[in-house]
Amino acid sequence: MKKYISTLLIFLFLVNLTFGQSSSPWEKHGKLEVATNGHYAQHKDGSPFLWVADTGWGLFQQLTREEVDLYLDKRQKQGFTVIQSVVFWYPHGGGIESGPHNAANAYGHQPFNGGNDAPDTSSPLIVNGGSPETPNDYWDHVDYIINAIKKRNMYLALLPCWGRAYVTEQFGGSHQEFNESEARSYGAFLGKRYKTEPHILWVLGGDAKAQVRSYDTHHIFQEFDTRDIFRAMAEGIANGVTGQNLAWNKANPSWKDVFMTYHPDGDATFNSSNWFQQDEWLTANGVEVWKVVNEVYPMMVNDYQRNDPAKPSLFLEGSYEYGSYNHDCGWVTPVRVRRQFYHTFFGGGAGHTYGAGPIWSMRGNEGDYNCGYTWQQALDFPGAVQLAQVGKNFLRDHKWNEWIPNGAVVKRLGEGESLKTAVTTKSGDMALVYFSNNSATEVNNILGKKTTAYWFYPRNGEVKVIPGFEVGETKDMLPPNYWEDAILVLKANDK
Repeated sequence: MKKYISTLLIFLFLVNLTFGQSSSPWEKHGKLEVATNGHYAQHKDGSPFLWVADTGWGLFQQLTREEVDLYLDKRQKQGFTVIQSVVFWYPHGGGIESGPHNAANAYGHQPFNGGNDAPDTSSPLIVNGGSPETPNDYWDHVDYIINAIKKRNMYLALLPCWGRAYVTEQFGGSHQEFNESEARSYGAFLGKRYKTEPHILWVLGGDAKAQVRSYDTHHIFQEFDTRDIFRAMAEGIANGVTGQNLAWNKANPSWKDVFMTYHPDGDATFNSSNWFQQDEWLTANGVEVWKVVNEVYPMMVNDYQRNDPAKPSLFLEGSYEYGSYNHDCGWVTPVRVRRQFYHTFFGGGAGHTYGAGPIWSMRGNEGDYNCGYTWQQALDFPGAVQLAQVGKNFLRDHKWNEWIPNGAVVKRLGEGESLKTAVTTKSGDMALVYFSNNSATEVNNILGKKTTAYWFYPRNGEVKVIPGFEVGETKDMLPPNYWEDAILVLKANDK
């Protein structure tokens, strides 16, 4: 009898484990919405949603089904919650010639009717008779990838197009493909086709300024305003998803049925809050800094401090691990990757997107363009696990959604690679300081209670317990020997 009960308990445990693993976050917790404080996304049941994404710009256009599965299996195992990619990408990177505008995918299928470099973006090329498993057009393969991400219980941050090439003409050699009418039509096509997919988070832009009036590096005056094109695309997507004709500047409860953000370009000067902060379609702001890694924290804090209205802010692109950026290969080391990640959340961010240099374009594996790595090899770069496992678990264990940037915790902030950033929790039971490198600063206990204290090493999750702080005490704090960066955690005692 005891043996039977033990066997039954093991069976029930395995069944529970199996169903627990197969339960998606949207099934378990409900659809996404903006939290009441406006600073992060949460599920319908109130549980916070932590956006930890990987960048796979070329996923839809470059990879076969087998390669898609290899990539997604790895990123799921590593702990990513979001995959960020472009359904209509302008192929570039990898040391290969850019383009064309109507580039075929790995199966030779083009996305639109029209010429090789002149797609008719109002006319997606649909061929009857295919399926996601046996595609005979571009959109069959898109269906396969969207479903593959859903099966792995991850969200998809989906860019309809690479705006830098197809809307704003910032990409050298490209030409504009969308006007307002075409953008609205294409958005409606995507929205209607994928309206039942609960895991799609829409991302407009695509490395694109929406409005600019400035001199470029050649001292040529530039002026353009493509905000209406992106707004039309947002309205089209919403129409396809909801069946309603929503306007970008008119409040409507149905806008909450479509989660949208915007991916700007990477000069760390402008982001979506500069152009669309009051727009009804913009659920969350998007930030990109590309190679200007020291601007992550100020950009995120700037968005956090806005209340016109308050909106979550997502870090959507920075410097890629093992990128060079006019330095030697590997200049973007894991610690530089970690700094971007923690500066995002210590600056009040709602999510962070990681990227690896050889992966984002998913092409160009010949020669040394990607520092000698294929995209498959780059899946094992250490930064991925350090963010999507070590970092994600730390954030969840330390109530990241309650963090409030609070410079009063430290006396010397430092700058650049020695920057110290600090937060306190809304409930006032915790203070945390991120040390971007191994340098000292004075830390203040402003919690009003005695605290316990410990160091956390973002590289591997190591914890070192240290003496706590007295009420109001200030201590000169230096991370443990040989740690490249560190987080100091102060927890208020209950008594």
